Parts: sequence; C-alpha cells; structure tokens
Amino acid sequence: MRRTNIYLSAVEQAALDAGAPAEGSTRSEVLRGLVDRELNLDDSGWEEVDAALADLADEPALRSRQLSADDADLAGSA
Repeated sequence: MRRTNIYLSAVEQAALDAGAPAEGSTRSEVLRGLVDRELNLDDSGWEEVDAALADLADEPALRSRQLSADDADLAGSA
C-alpha cells in the first residue's frame, strides 16, 4: 500500500468523516473502498454472479436432455 494525498472540498470531507464511523471504519478505508468500486477492483459479490451464471448454463442443457428423451426420433439415437 502506498500513501497518496488528495484534496477534498469541505463538503466532501464532512461527508467522508460522517460516513466512516457509521460504517465502523476509517476515512482511508472508505476512500479505498470507493476507489475499488469505481475502478471495478472490488471482487466482492462475484462468487454469487459466477454461481448464478453456472446455474443458468445448466438449465438449457437439462431442458435439451428432457426434450430429447421425449422425442421418439432422438431417444433411440443416443
């Protein structure tokens, strides 16, 4: 981690200072979280997205197998 200085307006600093304790964190942690989310560096939640996509990929394959089993022309060719 590297130190970086930034300039904030009085309003930005007040909002940041009000938000940090509400989240139970420091001003620096809140800023890092904002930067990570803005730059899509935050990995949280991707496990849920991956699982949902895997479930969606399974559905067409299962439906295809069901339709093939019900089709007399296809049932004997497998």
